[in-house]
Amino acid sequence: MREAEGIAHRLPGPRRLAVAGGAIVLFVAIVGGGAAAYFAAGMGPDADAVAAVEADPDITVDRTAVGTAVRDGPVTASTVGLVYYPGARVAHESYVPTAAEIVAASDRVALVVVVDAPLNLAVLAPDRADRVRERHPEVGVWAVGGHSLGGAMACRHAAENAAAYEALVLHAAYCDRDVSDSGLDVLSVLGGADGVIDAERERASRANLPADARIVKLDGVNHAGFGAYGPQRGDGPASLSPDASREAVGNATGTWLSEGGAATRSVEPRLVPDRGAWSVADRGPRSPGSAVLVVAG
Repeated sequence: MREAEGIAHRLPGPRRLAVAGGAIVLFVAIVGGGAAAYFAAGMGPDADAVAAVEADPDITVDRTAVGTAVRDGPVTASTVGLVYYPGARVAHESYVPTAAEIVAASDRVALVVVVDAPLNLAVLAPDRADRVRERHPEVGVWAVGGHSLGGAMACRHAAENAAAYEALVLHAAYCDRDVSDSGLDVLSVLGGADGVIDAERERASRANLPADARIVKLDGVNHAGFGAYGPQRGDGPASLSPDASREAVGNATGTWLSEGGAATRSVEPRLVPDRGAWSVADRGPRSPGSAVLVVAG
C-alpha cells in the first residue's frame, strides 16, 4: 500500500489520483476477501458426530439447496417443523447432531432444517426460513430458532413474520426485538457454563419475550455445547461432554416442541425418563410469569 502511494506521488495529478484510488480499491478488496474467506471457512462440523447421525437407521438426513434437513419419519400435516439458523462462523452441518437429538426427543414426527447461510452468517440470509417453509408446505406447525447470532436472527425474522410460526426457539441467544405480544410460544435454552453470551444483556432482553416464555438453563453446558464444532474462544469449561451437552439441549427442545409449546404455560416440575429432572428456580430478572428451569447434567 505504501509503495503504491509513493509511486502515485511521483506521477502527474490525474494519474496520481487514479493510481492512489486503485491502490485503495485493491486494499479494500484484499481485506474484504480475507474476511469473506475467514467466515466461509467456518468452524466444524465434527465429522464423526455427523457420521454417527447418518448411520442411525431411525434418522434421515437430506441435503437441499436451502440447508440440511433432519427427520425421523415421513413429513405430513402432523409433523412439527423447526427452521434453525446457525451461529456466526459456524458451518451449518455442525448442528446436524443437535437436530438429531431434538428429533429423537420429540414425541411427534419432527423435521429440523438447519439453514445453510452465505459465509456462515445468518445475517446474510435473514429470510431464508421462508424458502424452507415453501419447500415443505405439508408441515402443519412451524417454529423458528437458532444458536447464538442465529437465534437473534430467528427472533428478528419471527418478529416480522409471527403469523407464519407457532413458536420461537432460542439457543444461547436473546431477542433484540419485542415479541412479547406476538402470540408466539417461546423457549430459551441457556448453558450454565456459557462464557460467550452477554449474560446481562440476555437477562435484560427477557422483557422482549412473552410473559409465559420458558427459560431453561442447562448445568454443565457451554456455548459450543449447542453444536458439534469444537471449542470456542472465550467460552467457559463444560462439565458435560459434547455428546451429553447436545443430548441435553435436544431433550429440552424436542420435548417442548412435541408438546406444541403448551408446557410454557406451566411451571410444574416435570421428570423426563432417563434424561434428568427439570426443577423450578429463580435465576434473576425475567418477564413476569415466566419460568426459569435448571436442568442438572
